[in-house]
Amino acid sequence: MTAWFPLVRAWVADGPYGGVLDLASTVDPARPLVPGQTFRLALTITPSGGAYRTYGYILDGDLSDAVTLTELQGMRQLPNGRYAAFASGTEAVTATCLVEVGQDAVDGTVVLPRVVVGVMPAQGDKLVASAGIEDQGFHVRRRVIPGRTLFLNPGGQATLPGATADGLRLSAVSPARYGMVGCAPDGTVTYQAPASFHGYDRFTCTYEDQDGHATASHVIIRIGDLGLSPGALSVHHG
Repeated sequence: MTAWFPLVRAWVADGPYGGVLDLASTVDPARPLVPGQTFRLALTITPSGGAYRTYGYILDGDLSDAVTLTELQGMRQLPNGRYAAFASGTEAVTATCLVEVGQDAVDGTVVLPRVVVGVMPAQGDKLVASAGIEDQGFHVRRRVIPGRTLFLNPGGQATLPGATADGLRLSAVSPARYGMVGCAPDGTVTYQAPASFHGYDRFTCTYEDQDGHATASHVIIRIGDLGLSPGALSVHHG
């Protein structure tokens, strides 16, 4: 059985007539999208009051160039780029489509579906529509490099490799807030903790693949006895 994750709900009312639009996805918006990935959207229109038609729209301009909608079932793309479906009377309808994430989608791109629902009380009447509504969205991540946590004494030093296990190469390193970060010719990264500091520090390593796509990884350093650092709480596990 396919699991569906709600993305956004919109509603509209005009006298005795109303409509609710629900958009759901087969992927969890809390998880990143990967280039080349496919998933489905379901747009459900639930009318009330018996209007001539209740329309639902997905606004193409808010989906970004990172994705393409294909295999439209129960909906069509209008000349203005919107994807539209409608229900007649009081019978709810559900339209679906396949979403394809582009192979060249830029890392960090946000895909935020925006929808509109509207009612047409009688044939030829003006459409009474909601504003564009958005809620849950997606972000594109080519890959996720887990962050690292280091434990050092004041004045201690750590060395990190200049490449990842899957062959990504180090392309940039940010400064740390307190300690000193260095980068050797072979790409290895060194971190030197301050001699008299107790607390947390951090910096970011950026890696690239052969096509130049960048991915960031965060390094957190715990230095010394946190009991000596105001505002920091040391948790003991027993």
